[in-house]
Amino acid sequence: MSADIRPAAAGAKVRVFKNRNFALLFWGIAVSNIAHVFFSFAIGFYIYEITIPLVGESDAEIIKAVFIALSGILIVILSPIGGVLADRWNKAKIMYVTDFIRGVTILAAGAVVFLVESNAFKLVALFVMEFILSANAAIFMPASRTLLRFIVSDEELQPGASYLQMSDNFQAIIGLLFAAGLYAKLGIGLIFLVNGVAYLLSAVSELFIRYAHKKPEAGEILDLRTVVSDIKVGFRYLISEKAIVAIMVMALMINFFVSPIFSNGMQNWVYFRFAEESVYLFDSFMDRTSWYGAFSIALSVASILMSLILSRQKTRESYAKPLKRALTIFVTAMSGLCALIVAYYYGIVPIDAVLVGGILLMFVCGLGLVAFNIPLSMVMQRKVRKDMLGKVSAVSGTLSQALIPVASILAGLVIAKAGNEVFFIVSAVGMIAVMAWFLPNKASDQI
Repeated sequence: MSADIRPAAAGAKVRVFKNRNFALLFWGIAVSNIAHVFFSFAIGFYIYEITIPLVGESDAEIIKAVFIALSGILIVILSPIGGVLADRWNKAKIMYVTDFIRGVTILAAGAVVFLVESNAFKLVALFVMEFILSANAAIFMPASRTLLRFIVSDEELQPGASYLQMSDNFQAIIGLLFAAGLYAKLGIGLIFLVNGVAYLLSAVSELFIRYAHKKPEAGEILDLRTVVSDIKVGFRYLISEKAIVAIMVMALMINFFVSPIFSNGMQNWVYFRFAEESVYLFDSFMDRTSWYGAFSIALSVASILMSLILSRQKTRESYAKPLKRALTIFVTAMSGLCALIVAYYYGIVPIDAVLVGGILLMFVCGLGLVAFNIPLSMVMQRKVRKDMLGKVSAVSGTLSQALIPVASILAGLVIAKAGNEVFFIVSAVGMIAVMAWFLPNKASDQI
C-alpha cells in the first residue's frame, strides 16, 4: 500500500467543527448514540427479567446468548452488502433511511413491551426487533464509517476521526450516568421511547448532509451478481496486503475472546454473583447495575483522554509499533480483569477489591483500545482508494467480527454448564495466546 502521508495542519482540529457536513454527522450520531447506550445497558438485564420466569436461570443465559448472536450473524452476513451499497449509493441517504427505520422499529417494540403482559410474547417481539435493527445496522455502518473521507479535507481527517471517536465515548459516559437510574426508577418502557425518538432525530440531522456523490452510470443495474463481484474485489484487495491480513486475523481472534466478556460474562456476574453481596463499597447510593455502568464509564473516560492525545498528533509513516504497544496494553489489562473476577469467585479477593481494581483496569483497557482503533482507522481511511473504501471497510469489519456470534453462543453454554469463572479463565488464556502470536509477526511490521 502507498499513500501521500502529510501531517495534520495546525488549525485543522478546530476548523473541522466549522465544516457544516461534519457538524451534522457529529451531532446526528451523538444524539442516537447517547440514547442507544441507555438501550444497550438495559436490554441484557431486561432479557434476564423476562426469561428467568419462563425457562430458569441456566436456559435464560443461553437465550440471551442466542439474542446477542442473532445481531452478530446478521451483521457478519449483511455488512459486505452494506459496503457495496456505500460505494454506489449516497452514504448520507443510507444513514438517514436506516436510522428512520430503526427509530420506528424501537418505538413499535417499546409499545409491545409496555402494553403486553405475556413475557413469551415480549421475548418474540424483542427478537423481531433485534433482527430489524441488526439488518439496518449492517447497512448503516459501512456508510457511516466511510462518509468522513468525503466531507472533510485531508488535513481535517485525523482530527475528525479522533473527535468522532472521542464523541462516541463521551456519549457513552452521559448515557451510562443516567442509564442505571432510568432503568431502575422508570423501567424499560421509557428507555425504548427515548432511544426510538433519538434515532428519528438523528435521521433528521443526517438528512441535510451534502457531498459530491458520484451517481451510478445510466443503465447500471445493481443485481446480486454485481454485489457478489464487488465483495470479491474488496476481499481480494484485503488478502493481497499481508499486513492487513495479519491484523484481521488478530482482530478476529481477539474479538472472539473479548466480545463475550462484555456481552455475557460481566452481565452474568453482575446479575447473579454480585447480587448476592449485601455490603460493598458505596452501597448506600450505588446498586450493582450502577457499578456495572461505572466500569464502562472508566473505559470511556480513558478513551476520551487517548482520543484527545491522538487528535494532536501528526500522521505517521508507520503504525506498526504503536499498534503492537496498544494491543499489549489492552490485553494485559483485560486479562488482569478476568483474573481479578476469577479470584473473587474463588474467595481470594473481596468484592471491594474487584470494584476498585476493575475500574482501574477498565481505564487502562480504554487507553489501549483507542490507541489501537484510531491509528488502524487512519490506515484504512488514507490508504484505501475512495471508490473501494465502503466494500473494503465492510469486508474487513466482517472478517474481524465473523466469530463473535459463535463466541456469544459458546460463552452462554460455558457459563450455563461450567460456570462463569471457567469462562473468564478461558477468555484470559485465549487473549494472551493471540497476543503472543501477533507481536512477533513480521507481516504486521509493514502497516
